[in-house]
Amino acid sequence: MLPYVEPLYSTYHFLACAGIPAKQNDTSDNWYYNNTIEWRCTRKFLQGFTTPEINLSCGSIWNMPFLDKIGVNTRFARRCALDIIKTMIDDGFYIAFSGVDDYYVKGKSWYKEQHFNHDGLIIGYDDENGMLSIAAYDQRWIFTVFETPQECFIEAMTVLCDKGVYGGLYAVKTKDEVQELDVQTIYKDLKKYLSSGIDEYTLNSPDAAWGIVVYDYICMYLDKLADGSIPHERRDRRVFRLIWEHKKCMHGRIKAVEKQYGWDNELSSDYEEVVKLSDKARFIYSKFVIKYSNMHLERIQVLLMLMKSLEVQILGKLLKSFEGELNVQTSVE
Repeated sequence: MLPYVEPLYSTYHFLACAGIPAKQNDTSDNWYYNNTIEWRCTRKFLQGFTTPEINLSCGSIWNMPFLDKIGVNTRFARRCALDIIKTMIDDGFYIAFSGVDDYYVKGKSWYKEQHFNHDGLIIGYDDENGMLSIAAYDQRWIFTVFETPQECFIEAMTVLCDKGVYGGLYAVKTKDEVQELDVQTIYKDLKKYLSSGIDEYTLNSPDAAWGIVVYDYICMYLDKLADGSIPHERRDRRVFRLIWEHKKCMHGRIKAVEKQYGWDNELSSDYEEVVKLSDKARFIYSKFVIKYSNMHLERIQVLLMLMKSLEVQILGKLLKSFEGELNVQTSVE
C-alpha cells in the first residue's frame, strides 16, 4: 500500500484525491496556502435548491502542476482494469478513479443503498486476499482508508460501462518540485477575500458568492433549514466540514507567513479561536443532521458571525503587517 497522509481537504472526494498524493511533496502545503484562500457558495438555495454548494476556488489534481497525471478512460480499461491498477500502484502512482457505482463497492458510502456514479482514490492492493485499499467516505460517512473486494470494484465500473457511462483511472504522483510560499499572491487574495459583501453579491442572483460574505449566506442557508423551506432529509451534511478545513488551512497559512517574515506567532495564536469555533459549529451541525432542532441552527449562526468578526480583525491585522513588509521590500528595491 502506498503511504497515506491525511490531506488538508477531504470534504469532497476530488479534493482528497489530489491532497493525498500531494502530501508526498513536503512543500505541497505552500500550494494550498497560495491558491485556496478564496471559497464560495452559490445562492441557488434562496430559489429552491437544497445546498449552498460551498467549495474552494480550486483543489483538484488538474489544478496542481506539481502532480503527474496519466489517465485512461474506463471504456477502454474495463477488460484489463485490475492489471492497469496494479501496474500503476507498482510504479508508485495513486489512482484517482471516477465512473464507479457506489452501490457495488463494499464499504463505500452508498453501498447497497443507492446507485451513485462516484469517485475515490485507490492506494494499494492485496492479491492474496483479493482486495483493493481505497481512500473515500465509508458507510459511516467518515473519510478513511478501507478495503473492498477487487471483484466488487470491477463490477461497479463495468455496470456503468454497460450503460455507456464512462469514467477514468488516473495515475497520480507528485513531482520533486519545491512549492514556494507566494506572499504577494496571499496578500492580494486575502485583500479580495475580506472586501466582499452583500452589496456586491446580492440576494437576487443564483450565482456564486465569494469571500467573507459566504458566512452571511451560510446563515441564510440555515434559516431555510429552520423554516422548512429546505427539508431536513435534503440538508447538505458536508457544509461545515469544508468551513472547518478552510479555517485550519487559513491558520497554517498565517503560521507560514509568520515564519517567512520572522514575526512572532501572535496572529496565528489569535486565529486558533476561529479554528476552534469552526470545529464546534461542525459538531453542533452533526447533531442537527442526526436529530432536527432549530436550537442547533441558531447556535451555529451565532458562531458563524463570531468567526466572521474575528477573521475581519485578525486578517485585517495580517494585511497591515503585510503592507509594512511589502513597503520595506519596495523601498529596498
